[in-house]
Amino acid sequence: MKIVDTRGLTCPAPLIKTRQGLTEAAPGEDVQVVIDNPVSLSNVKRYLADNKLDFTVKEEGGLSIVTVGRGDQTTLAANETEYCTTEPTSPSTGKRVTVVAVTSDKMGDGDDTLGTKLMISFFRTMVMLEPAPDSVVFYNAGVKLAMDDSPVLDHIRELIEKGTGIYLCSTCINHFGIKDRLPVGSFSDMYQILNILKDADHIIRP
Repeated sequence: MKIVDTRGLTCPAPLIKTRQGLTEAAPGEDVQVVIDNPVSLSNVKRYLADNKLDFTVKEEGGLSIVTVGRGDQTTLAANETEYCTTEPTSPSTGKRVTVVAVTSDKMGDGDDTLGTKLMISFFRTMVMLEPAPDSVVFYNAGVKLAMDDSPVLDHIRELIEKGTGIYLCSTCINHFGIKDRLPVGSFSDMYQILNILKDADHIIRP
């Protein structure tokens, strides 16, 4: 049985991890998803139901254990953000919403080799931030950083583990013809990207 631990994560990270676990599991191998909040549980249950996957839910020590029968299912919905329902953040908490907007696969202008090195360093440093950014949006050539051969792919996965939402411009993906080479992230339209930026208290642009 494959175990997927989503404790401490916020949407879409639990859904992304669930989908990855289902994709990586062998045919016939069950997948067990550990969830620690009712909102994520509801989102994951809707995702599984829409993908016609059989599952059971057991409550254990304050956790919800979702056991999914993988079967021979091979096609899973890719846009996890469609299933995201989140609890509103109380203004009294004082938490700032930080979004990183990545518009290129290089950092700065002048020398492309240097720009690539700087971008790698930027992502390597970003995963050490506490708290982690709430979201990272990628558009224009920035979407190339989520490709399967990206030098920052492992850092993006680390951000997902920390609960950071990863959003990729679908128009940009189609323009570069890289749809089948994106193992991480949620495809997003301009409306969603604009709302993420609009609701941010702090936007970082490398």
